[in-house]
Amino acid sequence: MTQIALENMKVHLGVPEDDLGHDSLITGYMDAAEDHVLRHLRRDLDEEFPEGWPSSVLQAIRLLVAHWYVNREAVAPGVMAEVPYGVKAMLAPYREFGA
Repeated sequence: MTQIALENMKVHLGVPEDDLGHDSLITGYMDAAEDHVLRHLRRDLDEEFPEGWPSSVLQAIRLLVAHWYVNREAVAPGVMAEVPYGVKAMLAPYREFGA
């Protein structure tokens, strides 16, 4: 299901490619972010977009992973957003509201 390569996510996070210490942590966040997005959208993006998910959805996943990677505690000082700014707006065009 992974839509973003670990190497690309590490570039987004500013983690050196040869730093393997956080690979399992980052991969876990990537899996959780994709699951979060699919549940939020209520759609099967793999079926609808077999060539690859829309770029705004991928960027929303990157933002979620980065947010969770930087803010690893359940509560952090100065962090009030449940998801990073812009994530819901990037996902809004793809969200299903029907049954």
